[in-house]
Amino acid sequence: MNTLILLVVFAVMVCMNVPVAVCLGMAALVFLLVTPDYSISVIPTLIFGGIDSFPLMAIPFFIMAGDMMRRSGVLPGLVALADSLVGHLRGGLAYVNIVSSMFFSGVTGVAVADTAAIGTMLIPPMIQQGYRPAFCAAVTAASSMMGPIIPPSVAMIIYANVFGGGISVAKLFLLGIVPGCLLGFGMMILVFAFARWFGVPPVSTGRSFSLERVFRQLWKALPGLMVPVIILGGIIGGVFTPTEAGAIAVAYAMLVGILTGNLSLRDVADSLVESCKISSVVYLLLATAKLVSFILASQQIPQLVAEAFLSWTASPYIFLLLTVLFLLSLGFVMEAVATMIMLVPVLGPAALSYGIDPHIFGLVVVMTVQAALITPPVALGLFIACPIAKCKIEEATKYIWPFLVLMFSVIMLVGCVPGITLWLVDLFGI
Repeated sequence: MNTLILLVVFAVMVCMNVPVAVCLGMAALVFLLVTPDYSISVIPTLIFGGIDSFPLMAIPFFIMAGDMMRRSGVLPGLVALADSLVGHLRGGLAYVNIVSSMFFSGVTGVAVADTAAIGTMLIPPMIQQGYRPAFCAAVTAASSMMGPIIPPSVAMIIYANVFGGGISVAKLFLLGIVPGCLLGFGMMILVFAFARWFGVPPVSTGRSFSLERVFRQLWKALPGLMVPVIILGGIIGGVFTPTEAGAIAVAYAMLVGILTGNLSLRDVADSLVESCKISSVVYLLLATAKLVSFILASQQIPQLVAEAFLSWTASPYIFLLLTVLFLLSLGFVMEAVATMIMLVPVLGPAALSYGIDPHIFGLVVVMTVQAALITPPVALGLFIACPIAKCKIEEATKYIWPFLVLMFSVIMLVGCVPGITLWLVDLFGI
């Protein structure tokens, strides 16, 4: 009964548009106050326990590395490389948008950063060339979903922490490469269809494909492309931990900015402040979610949820389908990180009871919650892209549904056929 009070308080406060972190904290506080078996003296210990983790230090490092690489001017080089590869095709700038997001995902690991950076650079010229503003916003927001999937990924680091141990961040990073590429190629197929049905402008540059131009732009884009190579290579090779990889990425980004002359001390300070702001939101969620996780664990809610699922179905595929549908529905009203922090401690044990690899389950969860970026009314990706495109969210939404169907298809594919992604992990012997 008291657990029901916890859920009711949380739901009421969410409906009142209170920040999710505060909703979690207040719901836990009310539960502790009305339950005589608990003492509110556990709150400080649990809150600090939720963020007192060495691996979590990687979050601000990766965020800052991505922000500093953006300030260092590597994005134009990545966009130019993408343009040299696909800009000659019909609907060229839309393809460039998607390929640029794939490249930039390997630098930032944060979806909203991809949306803002790519959108600011590509949406205005797309509109000038005759693309519909709503289509530009939809493509930009949808392609940013690859940010937390293609490594490095802040979302995967959070999953590894909230799952409760035994999760390899390196394995999660490797698992994200194949589905991230599948999403990117799938989105390009959708753009191909849109180009035929809606008369998308033919090309972005008016030039034909040139292998010489590709290699020339590849050389210019090399500083940005080296970020995922350094991070993944170091982690997989056992040279450094994910947290140390984040610190090295920051140092590399600073070095690139200094050598190119695009990064000043003021930029470094601004990047530090911006990274702290973004990271603080995540840490506040982790802190208050620890209270709720403690309560749910003490009430044996994860075990009850696992038993309930097992009583409904013995099929792990049906469990994955129900989980994906549930997370997708939550994406209409909740942000991705909050959804993951709240539900992974509950759904994780249930996945284990079905014999599902926790890393595969983590990949499914991380991919699914990214749908919140493009599902109104939350839709952070659309909230960022639509003002840049100067269009209404309602107008962009009609172009979003094919991308959501694609996302759902790739999620179920990698969940039901894990060999599609596991071969890469086996290749590196992790």
